[in-house]
Formats: sequence, structure tokens, C-alpha cells
Amino acid sequence: MSRYVCTYGPHTPTTPHHTPHNSFLPTPYSPAPQLFTLFNAAGFLPTEASVVIGRNGRSRGYGLVTFGDEASAAAATLALHDTEFMTRNVIVHADRGSTKGDKKDAAPNPNFTGTSIFVNNLAWATDSDALKVAFAAFNPVSATVATRADGRSRGWGTVQLSTAEDANNAVERMKGADVDGRNVEVLVDKKA
Repeated sequence: MSRYVCTYGPHTPTTPHHTPHNSFLPTPYSPAPQLFTLFNAAGFLPTEASVVIGRNGRSRGYGLVTFGDEASAAAATLALHDTEFMTRNVIVHADRGSTKGDKKDAAPNPNFTGTSIFVNNLAWATDSDALKVAFAAFNPVSATVATRADGRSRGWGTVQLSTAEDANNAVERMKGADVDGRNVEVLVDKKA
């Protein structure tokens, strides 16, 4: 199956960036059937057409159209790119997928040891020594509270432990524990 993006929103070449938000279509009037009809009327048979809706319940200005084969998708792109749809010119191109990094394909961090833990939601008064004392039951090698340039705490720190087993036990037993009056979040540090 080939998925293509059909952009009809405010960032198309014929529409200025200052288009008011009320020009988006509200949820009760979803243009998905019209988007399907656009491709269908041009002689293309998409298997699916959906409009992406934002958290505010309005169209994000683009939709996804899925075709059964690559040839149909490519032909639809050539035929419908830069045509008018609902008073706007559409941009049609292949779906490039998520623009955020794909964590599945990311190479494993060569520095990962599994012996360091990340501790978040620390009290501003908690320093490195107090953090090490809080994790004393797990035999910490070291503890460091992150600080800003002015020396004030950033509210998080790391604790280095001897083994990955100690780190996993610390995460399990200290998650949500009270450290200097704050319930802390504890995770295995994936960057160390």
C-alpha cells in the first residue's frame, strides 16, 4: 500500500501563513469524505482517506490518502498536485512518515552500561551528597545533581551504581520515593 499526503491547509503556495485559525474545518464537518471524493472523482480509487485533526478539534490542514499500489498513487500525485480543493490549492506528495527520529532504527548508544540511573523531581536543596545518601542502600559509586551556571540545582541528577542489577533494583524500589520532601521519578539512564 502507498500512502500519500494531501496538504490543503494554510501553508500551501496560494495561501499566506497568516490565515486565521477559524478557516480550518471544525470536527463536526470533517472533510475526509470530500478528500476521498476529490481523488475518486479524478478517476483514482484510494483505499482510505483521512484528515488529520489537531487537539483543538480542528483540521490540521492536511490529510492522508492510501492507495492499493504505487502506480495509482504516483498517477494521482501527478494529476492532482496543485489543483483546487475546498478553495485551496493542494500539494500532493508521498508520505515521508514521522519527522521525529525513529527510535527503532536508532543505533544503540555505545556508552550505555545500565549502571547509571536518572533521578528527576529533586528538591532545589538536594545536593550531590544528599542524593548519594538517599540511594545508599544500593551502594552508589557516585551521585551528581545537575546545576545551572549560577550553581542552582536543575532539579535532576544521576546516580552511578556498581552493577546493572543494582541500578534496576534502585529504579524499582525508589520510583516515587520521598527524597528531601519530593517524590522522585527514577529511570535507568539510557545515555550512560
